[in-house]
Amino acid sequence: MAKRKELREEYEEENYEDGKSYSKSQVFLFLIFIPAVFLILAAYIVLTLLGVNINDKVSAVTHAIPFVSSEQSQKNENIQESNEEIQKQVESLQKKLSTKEKQISAYEKTISTKDRQMDELKIEMRDMEEKADDEAKKQKNNQLAKKDVIATYENMSPKNAALIFAELKEDKAVAMLKQFKASTRTAILEKMDPKVAARYTTLLTDQVDE
Repeated sequence: MAKRKELREEYEEENYEDGKSYSKSQVFLFLIFIPAVFLILAAYIVLTLLGVNINDKVSAVTHAIPFVSSEQSQKNENIQESNEEIQKQVESLQKKLSTKEKQISAYEKTISTKDRQMDELKIEMRDMEEKADDEAKKQKNNQLAKKDVIATYENMSPKNAALIFAELKEDKAVAMLKQFKASTRTAILEKMDPKVAARYTTLLTDQVDE
């Protein structure tokens, strides 16, 4: 302090000798404020290098000051309330997201079930089409076979045809006679036993009436 006073007196003497006059604020700035700031910065750097947590110390000091402590507490409360509100919003969004994910999962399961049902229906339709094609081919082959048999009997002599029909079952013989032309059918019946021919004629007539 004595040294600072001496420097101040020398500084004032020099200014006086040079004919300069400085205001009190300028004197305070150059002789007190700037050196004080320099000392504070130097102390902060030294303490930081020594491992002292200056920030905690400053915080403790500010909490000890009633006005600063109250203001800081209010700020902390506001920050805490803001964080709680943000947390609530985050939780609400997470719940909504979870609900949407469940809905999407349910939709995906429904779509998967529908796709599987469609595949099964396609398989059934393909099987039915194949069966229908097979049945159509079978019927076509049967018709061709019947035509061949009829053509064979029509090319045969009525006498031989009558002998063969006498050995056939009644329903099958009548069904085949229906397929012949009237002239061929008449010729075959004429060569049959009269009783058998009469029976076949009656059956043919009954089917026509039906």
